[in-house]
Amino acid sequence: MKQKKTIDVPDSIFEALGFALPQNTQAEYEKGNSITDYVGESRVVSLRKEHTYHKAYPILNGIGLLNLNFPNMPMEECERADYVLQIIRRYIKNTLTSLQKKNETVSGSGHKADDLTFINSILKPFQDEVQVSIAKRSLDPTAEVACEIFRLPSCYRISLNCMDGEIVYGAVGTRRKRKDGYYYLGYDCSHIAHITDLVQFLSVAFLLAGIHQIRTTVELPLIQDVFEKYLAEESSKEREDIYRILEQSIDQKFPVSLKNLFFVYNSRGKEYFCLKESPYLIADAVRLLCSILEIYHEISYENRHRQEIGRSIATAYITKKNIPQSIQGAMERTAFMDYFKFVEFDEDVDLASVRTIEKEFEVLNQAYFTGKKFKDVTLRFRKLGKHKASGLYYPTLHTLCVDIRSPSSFIHEYFHMIDDQMGDLSLEVSFNPIAALYKESFLRQMDQLSDAVKSTLNGKSKYNIQYFFRRAEIFARCGEIYFTRILKVESSLIKPDLAFAYPESNALDEAVKTYYETLLTVRLPNYGLSEAV
Repeated sequence: MKQKKTIDVPDSIFEALGFALPQNTQAEYEKGNSITDYVGESRVVSLRKEHTYHKAYPILNGIGLLNLNFPNMPMEECERADYVLQIIRRYIKNTLTSLQKKNETVSGSGHKADDLTFINSILKPFQDEVQVSIAKRSLDPTAEVACEIFRLPSCYRISLNCMDGEIVYGAVGTRRKRKDGYYYLGYDCSHIAHITDLVQFLSVAFLLAGIHQIRTTVELPLIQDVFEKYLAEESSKEREDIYRILEQSIDQKFPVSLKNLFFVYNSRGKEYFCLKESPYLIADAVRLLCSILEIYHEISYENRHRQEIGRSIATAYITKKNIPQSIQGAMERTAFMDYFKFVEFDEDVDLASVRTIEKEFEVLNQAYFTGKKFKDVTLRFRKLGKHKASGLYYPTLHTLCVDIRSPSSFIHEYFHMIDDQMGDLSLEVSFNPIAALYKESFLRQMDQLSDAVKSTLNGKSKYNIQYFFRRAEIFARCGEIYFTRILKVESSLIKPDLAFAYPESNALDEAVKTYYETLLTVRLPNYGLSEAV
């Protein structure tokens, strides 16, 4: 095939035409002097902005430890550790049992590649420390002892390189539970098999592997802040190295050695080992997991909420047909067009009232939002009755909808828009104190609510406590608190009365004042300037 001739265009040509190219070092120009060489491997493949919630969710959801079902987390620390391990144990036991039953149906054998693949996936971070295989009775005399003890035709053989290559045996589906220890047959004590609780061993390994995976693969600042706070707290404590195992692992980003899961002891002049409970190690790991789980659940719920919005407001963001000419003219001339990409009015709007809220918005915008314009956002004043909402903001479509019967929802949705447009501010570490204070205040005042409201909050309806505890929702509601309680602003665009979803707390109000004052006077005015340079 005849090759096309190519011509390298010097950068000087582009500069002469008025294109300013980034300043590069000499090393970056060694391959050539064309613009193609400059682009190299950093080619832009999409101009679509990826939202933090959307970007973080698949990464977090891909971590098996996080997407286990933890429905009712106990508040007390010791109970919580037992609960978490119970959930993990149940998952591992049920999965292995299911895989074995499946293999029995297919091949008549209780073991096949599937169960080993599952076990090895758990132990992947520890592959240099442990190897797992199937041990049948016929393998060797020790395996025969283990199978006899378990009363199974085969079991798992675990070679622990971290314990000088010692062999232990484990199983699931045993007819009777065996404690960790050394066993031999009564008629022959020359062959001793070391039995361990396989499910317990895998459970702790699964927990530690999950913590390591989160630490090394999840770059979300909100998650990494959990680890940094843990390290800061632990470094301030005077503890022996034996209690700093997890701290060192997290600090240096390497998995905890499996040898820390075993207790070594001497008996009759010989050294033995068995699986230990590791209370400090497990308690620390569980504490970290619970903090991360809270963030994961917030992000997963937010993503679910956005998907539901996408399905429910399919008509809310589509411009109506056959809009009267007078309304179309008002849409084109409205002052809102100075601040938004496109504006739509429902045919039933009162244009005189529209002009009033136009002026109110301009005053608010100039006074508190530094005249900021969001020319990527569409503003629609619609009837949202069937959507069971007085206002909606849909991030993917950059669309802000306000029900014409409830213009007071405007500022709430406007803060949703700010949160989204400025890069998911509600997911930033700096927002943590407000999120924590809001939840704390909300729960404290929940006791004062009616039984009907409490039942709704604790139920599975749309407006349950999960809805109000969404970080994005907290962001918008605290924005309203800032305007109503702190600034004392009165406007048609702001709710006059804040209900139970706006808990009263001096500590919360102080945090809101500090955060939103900085947001609106420092961050918002500078937003977009760096992108334009």
